[in-house]
Amino acid sequence: MTIAMFKKALATLGIVVAAIIIFSVVNDLLTYRIDRTAGVDFGKYHEYSGVVGIRTRYSDGSGTYQQIGRMCDSLGIHFAVITDRNTVQPMLDGLANRFGMSLIIPAVEISTDKEHGHFLVIGDSVPVMPHGRVTPDSTVDDASKKKGIIILGDISTQEKPVYSSTENFTGIEFYDFDKNWRNSLNFFRLNKIIAAYIIYGFQDEAINYLLEYPAREMEIFDSLNTRRKVVGIDNIDAHSNVKLGKNLYWHFPSYQSLLNLVHTDIVTREPFNGLYHHDRELVLNAIRDGHMFASFSGLENARGFLFTAIADTTEAIMGDSLKADKSACLHVLIPDSDNVLTEILRNGKIVGSFDNVSSIDLPVVLPGEYRVQAFQRRTMLPLFMKRPFPWILSNPIYIYR
Repeated sequence: MTIAMFKKALATLGIVVAAIIIFSVVNDLLTYRIDRTAGVDFGKYHEYSGVVGIRTRYSDGSGTYQQIGRMCDSLGIHFAVITDRNTVQPMLDGLANRFGMSLIIPAVEISTDKEHGHFLVIGDSVPVMPHGRVTPDSTVDDASKKKGIIILGDISTQEKPVYSSTENFTGIEFYDFDKNWRNSLNFFRLNKIIAAYIIYGFQDEAINYLLEYPAREMEIFDSLNTRRKVVGIDNIDAHSNVKLGKNLYWHFPSYQSLLNLVHTDIVTREPFNGLYHHDRELVLNAIRDGHMFASFSGLENARGFLFTAIADTTEAIMGDSLKADKSACLHVLIPDSDNVLTEILRNGKIVGSFDNVSSIDLPVVLPGEYRVQAFQRRTMLPLFMKRPFPWILSNPIYIYR
């Protein structure tokens, strides 16, 4: 290759990169965010938004309990489950607290090895940590005996996931944001990555472009639920720390941007009353029973979503089992929005697909585990094509004869 040809190729590459940057920036500036405030009251049901999976300076995070508590309160988040890695010290230090409207609930993430990955333990009792002859499986068993909520992570990548050798777990992480965005760093998503990073300093919702539907995790989730009830939860995995060197860190993504992006929304039959232990118990019971859905609120807050099922005079919500001798009717409420695709699945297979509707009633006659997922369609330049972003992933309702 001659010098002239090399210069021409370099100039062409520069034009392509510049075009990608310009298209990406313009594309991101076209996005818009819709916010909904306060908890939603459906009459006999009450909905509250929270986050699960924050790490602080007790482990490898960059913030304190106080900073995160005040931030959650300022953003209208009702509860935050803080899961520092491999330390139960916050639980021993009694850092359970309320900051304004926000409940701060200490828990722990137990990270083991490449074979087992990690799992969350949430609850009142302090679990024994893996060490020496105490294996990850025995830690799960110990936490289960102490009535802890056990959520398994890394389910799609581990050689020998914990669930393969024990049944003593409550649920799984069907979404881990930190792992999801790191896995998205590839050439074929270049324009989305550039958009997120360039505009990020001006619009936190730009990070929404790093979201990908967790297809493999949802497949495992549906498969496990055909065996027994398994709760699904999203892990925000926020620590605002990317290690670049021995003493060099990049505080990305920020706590605030993630607290606005990935939510765990619970549905309760009793409202919060402002007392810490009462409201905390409602949160823990909702997580344990699967009365919740994951929402990705970077572009639009999902408060106002509800999924129920009725058979005869009995009504069930997400996480419930419902006896239906003949048939049942699924009822879905979707927050008013444009360009939304809603899907209803039975045992992992789509049985209903709906465009731009705010209310769905679907009669069903077959038993099975039914869940809902919804996508926001947003335009992606440079081809002006709409791409579906995950918005809502519900827990199932289990219909049986």
